[in-house]
Amino acid sequence: MFNWMDAYSQFVGGSLLINVLLVLSMFVVFQCGVLSLATVGFAANGAYIASLLNMKAGLPVVVCVLAGALGAGAIAMIFSRLVLRLRGIYLALGSFAVGQVCVLIIANIDFTGGNQGIVGIPTEVDLTTIVVVLIVCCVILQLLHQSRIGRALRSMRLDDRVAAGVGVPTAAYRAWAFTASGVIAGLAGALDAFRTVTISPTQFNFRLLVELLAMAMIGGAFHWSGAVIAAVVMGLVRLNLGETGPLVEGLLYGGLLIIVMLLLPEGIVDRRTIRWLRRVPDLIRPGPGSGQPPKAREEEHVAVAKL
Repeated sequence: MFNWMDAYSQFVGGSLLINVLLVLSMFVVFQCGVLSLATVGFAANGAYIASLLNMKAGLPVVVCVLAGALGAGAIAMIFSRLVLRLRGIYLALGSFAVGQVCVLIIANIDFTGGNQGIVGIPTEVDLTTIVVVLIVCCVILQLLHQSRIGRALRSMRLDDRVAAGVGVPTAAYRAWAFTASGVIAGLAGALDAFRTVTISPTQFNFRLLVELLAMAMIGGAFHWSGAVIAAVVMGLVRLNLGETGPLVEGLLYGGLLIIVMLLLPEGIVDRRTIRWLRRVPDLIRPGPGSGQPPKAREEEHVAVAKL
């Protein structure tokens, strides 16, 4: 158990919620049928833009965080014109290349500190700030889910050609989703930079990408809550593994992915899960005849009426 007033628990909780934001970044494009592996690179862009603006130009932390998010989004928008021309596995590989190029450029420029990174970043972001940012992101995603644009994005995931045939501007929506993914990833990276004192290119590695991808796949593309639940639960499980964590993580992620793909292809929060959750109140507080099928309940009502 963690004492959330403790400094260590605050740090661990912040790391967990930063990962939640990164998984949400992947979900934004995942929901419209695009598998983007550039999230880690955009997070690195946001972290370095925010840190350099604060340490070199002396700008306030709030301005730097916003600039990091918008800067990463701008980079995502530029690359979207190239990457989104691809389809399927080639799109995933293209986005992966974009993310890795961003990290490699940062690692080979003296202005960014190279492989040594940046040290001495002020710790101005606490757990409360990250919670507020995460709540705001979730509210925006929920409003989007219920909107016409959200329905259009989901239709693109189901069948891109049919969506285009009914008037959905698929190319524009896909580009905006890719850009929004970059903004959220850049925001997560910027917040993390002002929380950990130091950043370096090695933080944004392939292992982090695999973890985020596993969480996103388990959470699914139907609703943003799946990504949040998967990231939080898997993060807590990993924390409680202790020293055996590095040995068990691969088996844990692989096993969960296999189970989810077999039983819940759309992720842990899909249509079947939602239908089951809606039935829970009836199962907990069964009314007269609630355990019977609809036809049996109808026959029972007719018999009672005859009496």
